[in-house]
Amino acid sequence: MARKALQIKDAIDGYIVRCQSKGFSHRTIEWYDQKLRFFCAYMLDQQGTRDLKSVTLMHLRAFVIAIQAMKSRTKENVSEITVKGYVQVIKGFFSWCVSEDLLKIDPSVKLERPKIGEYVISTFTEDQIKALLNTCDLRTELGYRDYTIMMLLLDTGVRVSELCGMRLQDIHKDYVRVLGKGRKEREVGVHSDTVKCVWKYVHKFRDTSDENEQLLFINRAGEPLTRSGVARLISEAGDKAGLSDVRVSPHTFRHTFAIMYLKNGGDVYKLSRLLGHSDIKTTEEYLKSFQSREARRDHDHLSPVNRVRKVVRDRTLRSDALFD
Repeated sequence: MARKALQIKDAIDGYIVRCQSKGFSHRTIEWYDQKLRFFCAYMLDQQGTRDLKSVTLMHLRAFVIAIQAMKSRTKENVSEITVKGYVQVIKGFFSWCVSEDLLKIDPSVKLERPKIGEYVISTFTEDQIKALLNTCDLRTELGYRDYTIMMLLLDTGVRVSELCGMRLQDIHKDYVRVLGKGRKEREVGVHSDTVKCVWKYVHKFRDTSDENEQLLFINRAGEPLTRSGVARLISEAGDKAGLSDVRVSPHTFRHTFAIMYLKNGGDVYKLSRLLGHSDIKTTEEYLKSFQSREARRDHDHLSPVNRVRKVVRDRTLRSDALFD
């Protein structure tokens, strides 16, 4: 009796189990699962196949084109980074299928990774940071909590997921302990003013529904604050501050920390460790953005227009002298 052909969805189930067994974070597994389930639905709805061995390179390229044509919540095409993420997940999945002898040939080997354009990273100015902090009412529980969160994000550059995962015992007098991607732990220095904010929040304003709760930041219901909760409170602060020319999000604080660290003379390799990057190339994107800003800083002084203005000014003076 012939063995039933392995379906794409069943192979995806096996791949997700593999990710769980390797200790991938819940968020990473969720990210993989969402993209692979979307691919599975596309193959059935648009290509009329559910069998793993039926997938070809042409199918994968058609899928990438379909992703590129998708619209985001803002009605714009999805970003290059989103498309690259889908390709990365697809290639990883099919590579695993070959390693597990589910396929003899990997159809994704020649699937091209889309090129990502180089853009200047968006950051807050000092005035924008002050405007955000000034929206917090330091007399209230939520106001002081929000102020402390923004100070900690600015001072350490941690990811929002790392912030939400901070426990009381992770706060020390001159550093915080952070559990990052891949369950890699690191220590990040923290300014004494920020530590004072955390201390006051914990001892005066932090109110939990469970006295044994160890997570640092708590929502209005007394439960641990979530990533979406942090994003929402920062977005609301941006609205109150009237900020419209910059993306107001937790990750912009991370970008701002990185650029200011470099501006103040910090080393890119130390910055890479502080940010928890596994690849220095990721950190170097901040360096490129910083160098771009520095290159334009003295533009007025160095611009060739200065020479042109001098010539025009001299000619004007000589012309005026004829009429004196």
